[in-house]
Amino acid sequence: MHVKKRLKEENQIESKEHLIRDVMKRDLGMKYKKVLPVPIQANSVRNLILRQQFALAFFKIDLNRKIVINIDETWLGMSDFRRRKWGQPLSTNSVAQLQMTPRVSMIAALDSNGEIFLSLLQANNNSSVMALFLNQLVQRLDRERPGWRKNHVVLWDNAPYHKSRETLELLK
Repeated sequence: MHVKKRLKEENQIESKEHLIRDVMKRDLGMKYKKVLPVPIQANSVRNLILRQQFALAFFKIDLNRKIVINIDETWLGMSDFRRRKWGQPLSTNSVAQLQMTPRVSMIAALDSNGEIFLSLLQANNNSSVMALFLNQLVQRLDRERPGWRKNHVVLWDNAPYHKSRETLELLK
């Protein structure tokens, strides 16, 4: 518990967690409430229509004869994963999104057989980073699944570095 640790470090006071909870509830009037996540604005009408169009095209692929490799990337940009926290009654219970430094990026490829190919790095994703990941993925697939290009479909979003000449050359 964070309060217990701070009491010890800053004031050299040892206390039990249940006593700290009692003081926070009874004496300070605080409540332990669910943290409210802030919604992202990714569900615009345009994005919803594009996802629907993609789904219709994707379902035309004969998936019985293909293995789909879904590749996506993200970054680990937050360091506070709490689901609940103490707060005053009637106060918002949102958590500030602090940037992690250095930023950790993750690229993952998951195929329809459940195999995962994963990369963690300290760099922004761009064509060069994606090319490095794909180069390693292609080498592994060439080694472990000869002829994989005939029966695999690569699926990813429309990020500019997914469509770059450098990236597309690696998949030929």
